[in-house]
Amino acid sequence: MQSWKEIPCPIQRTAMVFADVYTIMIVRNLMAGPLRFTHLAESGINPRTLTERLRMLVDNEVLVRHVYAERPPRVEYSLTEKGQALIPVLKALQAFGERWMPMSDTSLIESTCLRLDYLPVLSARFP
Repeated sequence: MQSWKEIPCPIQRTAMVFADVYTIMIVRNLMAGPLRFTHLAESGINPRTLTERLRMLVDNEVLVRHVYAERPPRVEYSLTEKGQALIPVLKALQAFGERWMPMSDTSLIESTCLRLDYLPVLSARFP
């Protein structure tokens, strides 16, 4: 498979790394702040898949992995500046989904999806 670095189209390059539902879920969940692996796994991502996506996002400098010298070891993931630059993209996906792909039972939205407009600090930084 061709490396994303060899693709001339910026949309295709970006999609090669980020156009995956699990990758989008991880970035969405980390927008509220650093999280541990176990908290990220609560969104229903298979642990093996989660490990693979986290490694890929760290390798692509979208996330930073911070290991604390504690017993038991504590590892947290957070967005880098590059990862935070994805916030307007996710906000656009949210707006598109709300307008063009509405749910029949909207009561489920609040319990399953981080509302991006509920993040005042991020919304102020990334209008």
